[in-house]
Amino acid sequence: MTESIKRPIGVTIISILTIIGGILLVFGGLSLLAFGAFFTAVPIETLITEDQQLQPQQSQNAAELQALSQFFGSIGVVIGSIVLAVGVGYLIVSYGLLKGKGWAWIVTIILTIIAIITQVTSVISTSTLTQSLTTGIDALVSGITAHLIGIAINGVILYYLYRPNVKAFFGKSKPPTSISK
Repeated sequence: MTESIKRPIGVTIISILTIIGGILLVFGGLSLLAFGAFFTAVPIETLITEDQQLQPQQSQNAAELQALSQFFGSIGVVIGSIVLAVGVGYLIVSYGLLKGKGWAWIVTIILTIIAIITQVTSVISTSTLTQSLTTGIDALVSGITAHLIGIAINGVILYYLYRPNVKAFFGKSKPPTSISK
């Protein structure tokens, strides 16, 4: 008979953060989908009031504006779909984390590593871009600080997930045994 391993408190915290992130991503994705669908489907003439009625020479500008609106609306739909799918994925992973599923541990490790790589890249690009565009050091320091905090948090999560008792909870190693004398 196998002995059930109690869920570590850190796994619960990571799961809650994942649920919050998933919910925010789902709402963000739905919002982008809605705005994208709106700008893709609504003719530009319906957005122009009677005071702003187009003159015949402006009809080509209206057609270009309509095409631009549909283009950006389509981009919103595509990005919204991706964000929505990622949000649903986060919610599924959070369930797996709470239940101690091995696949959820692997996915969380992968997503954490991707987040660290993204944040390191953002620190480098933010510092380079900010220095080239502005002379203000405050924006640069606050941007880099935020990324460094994110890197530290993800580093702690990565370290925590490799702890023996956490790995054992996910079935990735044998439970640690205590040796008593």
